Amino acid sequence: MSIFPSTLIIASSPDKAYQKAREILTELHHQDLNNPDLFILDDYTISTVRTLKKFLSQKPFNHNSKVVLIPQADNLNPESQNALLKTLEEPGTDNYILLTTINTTKLLPTIVSRCQKIKLNSNDHKDKIKLWPITGNIKEDLNFATNITTDKNEIKSLLNNQLDSYQQLLISSPTESTAKIIKKLIDAINLIDSNVDPKSALDYFFIK
Repeated sequence: MSIFPSTLIIASSPDKAYQKAREILTELHHQDLNNPDLFILDDYTISTVRTLKKFLSQKPFNHNSKVVLIPQADNLNPESQNALLKTLEEPGTDNYILLTTINTTKLLPTIVSRCQKIKLNSNDHKDKIKLWPITGNIKEDLNFATNITTDKNEIKSLLNNQLDSYQQLLISSPTESTAKIIKKLIDAINLIDSNVDPKSALDYFFIK
């Protein structure tokens, strides 16, 4: 596998994306996560992002390359993403930046366009996402919604999975109704990010 200097891994769950990132790290001989030539970003502030350029500018200690891993890069705010752009464009010779995400709509288009994209699609039937039924009957739709978990992270993950599936559906069979559902899903995810009660975000999705 040819690894591009700046690579974006897109998956239906953070765990799947991270697993793929680990596989790439192994290919780059960075399987040891506690090595001085690997920087795993766990603080998404702009000040930390700005330190990446200095890290990549230094010579490797005991590897042929230096690598930055940014799990769940959609946690970066717009200011942090803008600070990352220049480094993505020029990571340096034999350096690599790996980003993972479950939702590319949370990333600046300029971030996405500067990366090679690895999209993970499972052919295993059990891993395929079943699209939520949206009948237009408020009572039926709300009955379905009430059977969904109340955990905030799980609901957000479910919404992101639905968003990815509907985006794929839009590509293969573009319709106005699918485009409207995608907009509602994005709005519901944004509500959760704004600390709105996740069940209220679900109600918004199914009722609006």
